[in-house]
Amino acid sequence: MNTREAGLSAAQRRRAVGAVVAAASGDALGAPYEFQPPVLDSEEIDMIGGGVLGWQPGEWTDETAMAIVVLEASLASAGDHDLRIETAQDHIAREWYSWSLGTPDIGTLTSQVVRTAAALAREDGHYAPRARDFRAAAASAHEELPASAGNGSLMRVHASVLPYLLSPEEHAVEAIDAVCRLTHVHPDTIEASTLWGLAVRHAILTGEVDLRVGLRHVPEERRELWSERIAEAEESTPVMFRRNGWVVGAFQAAWAAISQITPIPEGKFDQRDAMVAALESAARAGYDTDTVTCITGALLGAALGYKAVPPEWRRDLFGWPGYELAELKGLVERVIAPMVSDSAEGSGA
Repeated sequence: MNTREAGLSAAQRRRAVGAVVAAASGDALGAPYEFQPPVLDSEEIDMIGGGVLGWQPGEWTDETAMAIVVLEASLASAGDHDLRIETAQDHIAREWYSWSLGTPDIGTLTSQVVRTAAALAREDGHYAPRARDFRAAAASAHEELPASAGNGSLMRVHASVLPYLLSPEEHAVEAIDAVCRLTHVHPDTIEASTLWGLAVRHAILTGEVDLRVGLRHVPEERRELWSERIAEAEESTPVMFRRNGWVVGAFQAAWAAISQITPIPEGKFDQRDAMVAALESAARAGYDTDTVTCITGALLGAALGYKAVPPEWRRDLFGWPGYELAELKGLVERVIAPMVSDSAEGSGA
């Protein structure tokens, strides 16, 4: 898939793990507050479980479950963990369908796409849908509801970029687009996912948070619109974006939470405090809280590494498909293994 002159450093590997662990932590933190109005500043935010769907403390939801499928698909694919190939996308389609049969939580648009894809598969004589069924179902959903731009692909985009950390940026863009179009085809959704995914990739590689780094991959006629949306979030708080089931609202709410703690402080304890402050602020937004906290965590974890997540949160993490922290970290480490050279393996850089 690509030629690599040097492997990922130890710090970059920690940040890659951090993107997934912090996203899952945000997911579990926000889950109890989902479907509810904004949380007052006088009330505490914690990984307490419960909520409308009765989650256990530390249990992640559909955000992380669907991202895990993407990561596992990259491992199952030939071609150096390439998500752009059809067999990898078939894996995602099949496993998303299997997961959907037992989950209590799945987004409205994604649920419609899964049901339609399953029906198309049965018409074609298959039990489980393939990628082409998902793409056809996503296109059909968009034709039926052309203004619908859910946040489902944004919540898992961090998983799509991990196999491409040392590949040309265009390869990451292609993978983001391919995985996104399995469920969502609205331009707002694809562009938000591209911007957030490339920001996650940039943060893993550099330790810097820059949401504008991917603007050149947005159609030229829409770059000013996205620049305005980013700037608006920087002058706002997450609670101001109450339509956070809409992909743009979720994007802006998460960026508002991160903007409140930037510039990111030095020192591991100050960085941990910043992580907590941003995730708590995202959770206070109400409504689709697990998505907003998940995408907030993905980008901050990519910049700060997994140890910026409080140890007590990390210890409590678990969820589908029976994973805990060790399995989640191990999955990421296997995905990025082709990018680790012998010299980088022994480096403390």
